[in-house]
Amino acid sequence: MTIDGVSQTTGLERLVDIGADEGGLKLTIRDRKLETVLGSVTVPAEDLMTVLTEQPKGPQSIAGALEVEIRRNEVWLTLGGPDAAVGLDDLMDAVGGALPS
Repeated sequence: MTIDGVSQTTGLERLVDIGADEGGLKLTIRDRKLETVLGSVTVPAEDLMTVLTEQPKGPQSIAGALEVEIRRNEVWLTLGGPDAAVGLDDLMDAVGGALPS
């Protein structure tokens, strides 16, 4: 599933792809205009779901490669340099849709 987002550092439009992968969930951040992949990582689905449901304060590192911070109804995702802010509900729907039934 693809979610619309925006970079919090540059203000540029981003696309965030969420899908199932052998090691969990694969998250990819792309530039919306150029369709260029800026970063991609596979993280354990349970770890991401825990952060999204418990909503701890401050940035949370998942698998040492993805930083997630929840601010009200917005989620900031950072993969080292590339970043995107997406809606919490949209991300929850994408993660739920990517998980095996």
